[in-house]
Amino acid sequence: MKQFLGLLIFHSFLFCQQNLIFDQFLREYKFKIFLSKKEVGFINIKISSYTSQNSSNNTSTLPYFFAEIESYTDIPILFFIGGTYNYETEVYDENFVPLSSKIETKEKDNKFVTMMNTELIEGQKYKCKIRKEKKKVKLKELNFSSPILTAGNAIPLVSLLWDFEKEKFKKFYFIDKDGLEIREVKLEFLGKTKDGFYKIKIFIPYIMTKFIVFLDGQKNIKFAEGMGLEIYSE
Repeated sequence: MKQFLGLLIFHSFLFCQQNLIFDQFLREYKFKIFLSKKEVGFINIKISSYTSQNSSNNTSTLPYFFAEIESYTDIPILFFIGGTYNYETEVYDENFVPLSSKIETKEKDNKFVTMMNTELIEGQKYKCKIRKEKKKVKLKELNFSSPILTAGNAIPLVSLLWDFEKEKFKKFYFIDKDGLEIREVKLEFLGKTKDGFYKIKIFIPYIMTKFIVFLDGQKNIKFAEGMGLEIYSE
């Protein structure tokens, strides 16, 4: 199977860059992947929120967001590790900047864990430390600027930060926790189909491939295709 990638996708739409409202994205997203009409993979994402408590006076502090991502993919694309079953949890701050994550990966008879922790340097600049425990332990320190995409925040951030009807092209960066790198993805609005669907192209430069995504009138993803795959949302 050749996998999709997913989530770099868009459901509801609101264009703003400050005081982002994420409540509309607190739900479950389920994607099924098909090759020649045979189901060959899946991606499930659940986004929720919580508020931490100040132990000294028992008052609420800033809200945080939490994502659970369960997936099976064949080859590594975007956020996903190829030929593996993955279960990831990730914590975000009120702006959906990733604070920490843990990925449990099962690969045939092997199992390994990838951990990430983020700290603010200054302004919108962050430093993340990734620890990958697979036979040998690999450590990597990466710097990034907000916004940065991950598997759990791509849907809300792309939806809120890209008004594709006004801005035809958009570039985002995401954290590749398997390759231990910051990667780039390019988006292009291709217009509307005769059936009234919005048509979006996702181009992944480092592997020179693209996917076409179709959104309904409310900008919910309905279908995507690329690399011989067909991807449907439930």
